[in-house]
Formats: sequence, structure tokens, C-alpha cells
Amino acid sequence: MSYYDNKMMSEVESGRNPSPLDDTSGGAEDTYRPFRRKAALRDEPVFAQRQQPVAPHILTEEVRVETLPAVLPNTWEQLQIVSFGMRDHIRSRAPLVNFFRETPTARAFDILRTRLLQTLKHEGWRRVAIVAPTSGCGATFTAVNLALSLARVPDSRTVLMDMNMRDPGVKSTLDIAAPGRQQDFLDGQIAMKDHLVRCSDTLAVGLADEASSNASELLQSQACSEALDAMIEDTQPDVVLYDLPPVLAHDDLTAFMNQIDGVLLVSDGEQTTSDQIKACEKIIGGHVPLLGVILNRGRGSRLEAYAS
Repeated sequence: MSYYDNKMMSEVESGRNPSPLDDTSGGAEDTYRPFRRKAALRDEPVFAQRQQPVAPHILTEEVRVETLPAVLPNTWEQLQIVSFGMRDHIRSRAPLVNFFRETPTARAFDILRTRLLQTLKHEGWRRVAIVAPTSGCGATFTAVNLALSLARVPDSRTVLMDMNMRDPGVKSTLDIAAPGRQQDFLDGQIAMKDHLVRCSDTLAVGLADEASSNASELLQSQACSEALDAMIEDTQPDVVLYDLPPVLAHDDLTAFMNQIDGVLLVSDGEQTTSDQIKACEKIIGGHVPLLGVILNRGRGSRLEAYAS
């Protein structure tokens, strides 16, 4: 037997710990007492019966197993599951592309989805605001259908938040009920699991059910920032879409810029002017990237996306 083996055996038999991982003493106060070690050996048959030195790596593995943290519940799986309403989507002003998969509009949303995912992955982003210069351009229509297209990607997670508390529209477009007020969630008054709902394994939505006159103040509050950061941390989505009010009508986008990685601007081929787009670009400025300009109701009756 080598000198190291003799020394290791003497340390085990004498009650001294050969590994610092088991040294829980406070220093000099823990003096050596043989009778206390004998009592401990009776409670530790593995060490009492061992005839060979205890290898340091074995002690390391034992400690690692004992200190493993408890498995946390899957927050995404805890969200309430809801289904789309069975209203007449064909006659709806905002049809859902899930019901029209073979149309040019559905294919355009799939192209937009893929380009957006490539950009977000390349830059390490996931928080996207969807806005329009003025009301009636189709920002909510774009946000909802882009979310549905993203949700068709297997093993993905998309969150759609209706942050247009001036004129909320996601709830009626999807024809589902809001379980809790958006303002209460953003204020930190209700938990995320009491507000967000899942439409599928890959899509969750946060719904606004009533208008608010202090939307801008709420969006730039510390409570709102903390609520949204916690939501992202708990659900770990691949993409978060925020449907926001018109840029030229309210300051909500400006108030919310510290919560987003990029902006998609939705224009309307029948009403949006080039001056309005330039005005929006000036407001967005260099604060956040303009990811693209989307033309809704353009020539040919299909949606086009122009990536910047």
C-alpha cells in the first residue's frame, strides 16, 4: 500500500475528512472527539464497512445528487386552454388564415413568418411590435394571422399580447373570452396564469377586453415592465407579438419602445400615404429597428411584406 493510501486510510479511520466537500465545520471549534466519530460510524455503514480508501470523485458525486434543485412546474402547460369561436370566418372582416390555407393571403403570411423568424434568430430577438400609421390599416388582422402562422411551426411557442388598450380587437377576432383584465395583469394585480390562455400547444394570447384612457402611462410603468419580463421568463416563448395602437394617433409605441426588439409597420394600400409612412419612420427613428413594412389590401388583393 502506498503512502497516499496509508494516509487516506488513517484519515477515514480517525474521523478526519479527506475531501473539503464534506467539511461543514466552522473552523477550530470542531475539535477531534473519537467517541463522537464512533457513533457517527454506526450510522454510516457504507463508510464503516469500506476496506479501501474513499475516492474523492465518489464523494463529489454523492454530494451533487443530494443537492439537486426541485423540478419547477411548466408554466406554459398550466395556462388555461381555450378554442376559437365557431363564428362565420368567411364573412368576417378579419378572416383567420387557418381557415384559408390555400389562399394567396395565407401563403403571404407564411412567407412573412419565415423571414421574421430568420431575422429574429440571427439577431437574438423575440419581442416584436405590430403597428399601423392610422386606424383601419389592419394591424390587428396582421398580428393575429402572423401569430397563427408562427404557431404552426412544430415545437415552437408564440405569445400574442393585445396591447391596443385604446381599441382592443384580438378578443373579437379570435372570438374567445378574456379571463382577466389586461390592465390588472400589467399592473401586477393578477398572476399571469390567471390572464393568459392557450389556443394550442404552440400559441398563447393575452387579451384586452376594454378600452383604457391611461394606456400610455401604464405601458411605461415599472409594473408593466416587470410583468412582461416575468411572463417571458416563465413561458420562454420563441416570439412575442405586441399589437399596439396607431403610431400617428397615440404615443403608446413610443412609451413601449424599451420593451420591444423591433417593429413591423402595417400600411393600407387604399388609405396609407407615403408621408404617413415617413412620419412613422421618423417616430421610430433609431430607437428600435424597423423590421419591415407590410402592405395590406395592396394590388392583387393579397398581403405583401417588404423586409428592411
